[in-house]
Amino acid sequence: MAEAGQEFLRAAEQGRIGHGSTASAAAAAMNAVNKAKGPAGNRGQSYGEEYQNFMANADDQTRSLFPDAGRVNAVSRDAGGDQPMKINLGGDQEFNSRPASQDIPAMEALQAQQAAAMFAQMGSMNMGMYNPMAMGMGMTPGMGMAPGMGMAPPMAFSPYMYPPMMDPSMMGMMGKGAGFSPYGMGMPKAPPMYAGGAGGGKGKSKGKGGDAGDKKAKAKGEKKQKAKAKAGRPPSPPEEDDANVNRSAVLTEVRKNHGKCKVPLAEVMPHVLEFAKDQHGSRYLQTLIDESDAAGRSQVFEAIVSYTASLANDTFGNFVVQKLFDICSLEEKKKLADQLSGNVLDLSMQQYGCRVIQKALQLLPRETQQLLATELKEHVGESIENMHGNHVIQKCIEQMPPDSVTFIIDAVNEKVDFWAAHMYGCRVIQRLLEHCTSTQLPRMLDSILLSVKKLAMDPYGNYVVQHMLEHGRKEDKAKVIEVVGANIHEFAKNKCSSNVVEKCFEIAAIGEHATQLDQDRSQLYMAVLGTPQDPNSALSQMLDDRFGNYIVQRMIEYSKGSDRVLLQQKLNAMDQVLRSSPNGKHILAAAQKEFGHPPQ
Repeated sequence: MAEAGQEFLRAAEQGRIGHGSTASAAAAAMNAVNKAKGPAGNRGQSYGEEYQNFMANADDQTRSLFPDAGRVNAVSRDAGGDQPMKINLGGDQEFNSRPASQDIPAMEALQAQQAAAMFAQMGSMNMGMYNPMAMGMGMTPGMGMAPGMGMAPPMAFSPYMYPPMMDPSMMGMMGKGAGFSPYGMGMPKAPPMYAGGAGGGKGKSKGKGGDAGDKKAKAKGEKKQKAKAKAGRPPSPPEEDDANVNRSAVLTEVRKNHGKCKVPLAEVMPHVLEFAKDQHGSRYLQTLIDESDAAGRSQVFEAIVSYTASLANDTFGNFVVQKLFDICSLEEKKKLADQLSGNVLDLSMQQYGCRVIQKALQLLPRETQQLLATELKEHVGESIENMHGNHVIQKCIEQMPPDSVTFIIDAVNEKVDFWAAHMYGCRVIQRLLEHCTSTQLPRMLDSILLSVKKLAMDPYGNYVVQHMLEHGRKEDKAKVIEVVGANIHEFAKNKCSSNVVEKCFEIAAIGEHATQLDQDRSQLYMAVLGTPQDPNSALSQMLDDRFGNYIVQRMIEYSKGSDRVLLQQKLNAMDQVLRSSPNGKHILAAAQKEFGHPPQ
């Protein structure tokens, strides 16, 4: 059985498998089991007869679950008999229910692969468990057979050799104690005849399923399903055998020892480029650079400098170039920059090249930085939209003097709203707000203020608004607080804008312009607290909201003066509501920490 199962598994691992090979392997597996039964084997019904009886007695709803089952003819074997089991899938020829060229689709192949893995593990397990009347025998890890609640269809007779119960969408979750039945656990709606769907099997934990389900068990089941699918994938190809690869003996030695050997720099130098482009060689070369004296480092630099541009975008060579930028003299760094000249835009758009450009911008003097950045001047928008290039633009803003990044400011000013709500553009605007003065950004700041409400509720734009609160002008902060106060009910319950509301309370209490924003802060508190007699204040709606409760906690933390007193009074009046609410308990804990006691 194990050998037949392994053959099935090898066929399934090909990703798309034909009916012939699937059915043939399954038949061989069942024959092996029958043979293993010996004198005590099952001399009763054949597998085909069992299946036909099952389908004859099943209702229409059950039959509809197996529309492609076809006919299954099995020759019953007495113990020691010589007639092999045969499976006919409904076609004129055995093992061929549709044209040979039509393979099972990828999902079917995956499920067949899972079935094959199970076959391989079962060994000579009695195939009687596939009796169609078996009550959902649950295969729980380490627990043996756990009786389920649903009737498991006969697995051995599916035309594709993966029964519906192997389909993840029907099978549900094979968690601990889950019955091995499509109706035992996790199936959204079990047919009437399988009303025991809430049962599952008996294991270490009680099985849960049916309509009610159990979120935790379902999550565990999904995790197990993913692990099974991953386990069924073919293994990664082994690393190349050094003996069969045309590489130097020195590098071969380093690779065999994974860099844990002592090869002097003098022996490496004739092969330095080869080392730079190899995984283990690159690491070893970087170690040698760190450990060498100035003369040794100079040797490596001279051997590599002319290949800087090509190595900069190499999977392993880029690390060597970055190392040279770290340890070389200023003049040598300029020579490296000269080699990058003319390739800055292309490298900025590449996964590895962008790292080298960022390193260069970080370590080069101002004039050399500007020479490199000039190549990006006409391509700022293109660079921002690129998943690698946007990091280079950010590095320009971080490392270059503010008056040297005017070309970036001008490009962003052309469409501020677009970039502020862009997944990469929002980062660039945040860096500009951090490193440039407000006198450089008036147009950008004004554009953001006109779109505060829209941006505050945007997954990316809300970070721009928060940065404006932290780095903007005093009047910019006051305007944002005003907009937030006017829309507090809406903002407080939104995942994105609730972060902006929290930031408003923080900035108005401890920020750079806190003293100048005192009146704005009081107005924001009043917008949340309302009047003492207001039963529908924003505060009452925020207490048990999954986002709003965090705002209340920040209000407690940053409250002061009369606002603090009024907040305490409001929370005291809502004490019972808070104690009966999951989110309210967090608010009570924050009040006890800040006020020294929970509301009374």
